[in-house]
Amino acid sequence: MRYIVIFLIFACLSAASVRAGELNFGKMTTSQLEDIYKFYGYEGTRGYLMLPTYHYPKIYLQQFPVDFAQLDDERRIALFIKVLAPLGMKINDEILAEREKLLSVITAFRKNNELDAEQTAYVERLAKEYDVFTRLQGYQRYKHLLGELFIKVDEVPVSLLIGVAAIETDWGKNRLVAEGNSLYRQLIWHSDEGMTPQDETEESDYKIKSYSSLYASMKEFANKLNSHVNFYQMRDFRKRLRRQKSLIAGAWFAPKLLTNSPLKNYAGLLEYTVAFYELVIIDKSILGDEMTEKPLPDNLSNLLTKK
Repeated sequence: MRYIVIFLIFACLSAASVRAGELNFGKMTTSQLEDIYKFYGYEGTRGYLMLPTYHYPKIYLQQFPVDFAQLDDERRIALFIKVLAPLGMKINDEILAEREKLLSVITAFRKNNELDAEQTAYVERLAKEYDVFTRLQGYQRYKHLLGELFIKVDEVPVSLLIGVAAIETDWGKNRLVAEGNSLYRQLIWHSDEGMTPQDETEESDYKIKSYSSLYASMKEFANKLNSHVNFYQMRDFRKRLRRQKSLIAGAWFAPKLLTNSPLKNYAGLLEYTVAFYELVIIDKSILGDEMTEKPLPDNLSNLLTKK
């Protein structure tokens, strides 16, 4: 009897963990997606701003619905934001968890003036991921690496990630999204991989990178903002905001992303997009477990994937 009770306790805990966890979905129609959102109360002000709770559900889509490009603008834009907001928050949670670990290593380095073997391997791996390089050795090397990583490993405003994706994909209508989950039109040079550009006048020896999921596309772009030399001004500005303990809001970063597009009005368009759709509210929001506690009905649960 005792073993049965223990088994039931663990079974309940396991079930609670599943209910409180993230939900990942694969291929579906817009109608199915809206049914899922309605089931979990993911409606919101203007259709996508979760006020007054500031909580977003852990609902992650691998791709936009198959009929997404055919929707009218108002409906498509609201769903575009709703699909990308939880993904952006998930990515930022991962970055901030990495930053917390990094800060603990920085604290240990300041105390001991050296790193142990595990910390050294961690810093070297992170430096490679965030494109931090130096020829220095010993103490000076890790002082430099940790100083640069302190600036680079930090959150990217979700509103910025959504705003840039909206401009690059025409709010999800661009064929590159449907064919390759490409939110930011990342280029691949001199390669047979990727998607062939259409109706463009640029050089013909490049392709557009495709991704296994929307998350993968957004994750790579966030890493690019945090690592590429072209965005050092954005990171310096973020550093100043950190010192002032200010909100890291997307609209403020628009002028720092001029190099991301050849459009002359890119900064103004990005700033307008973030402001008009009030995406700063998403920068103040968090992921909540409570919204997805109910198990889905069978006609929707079969759309779930493991990742």
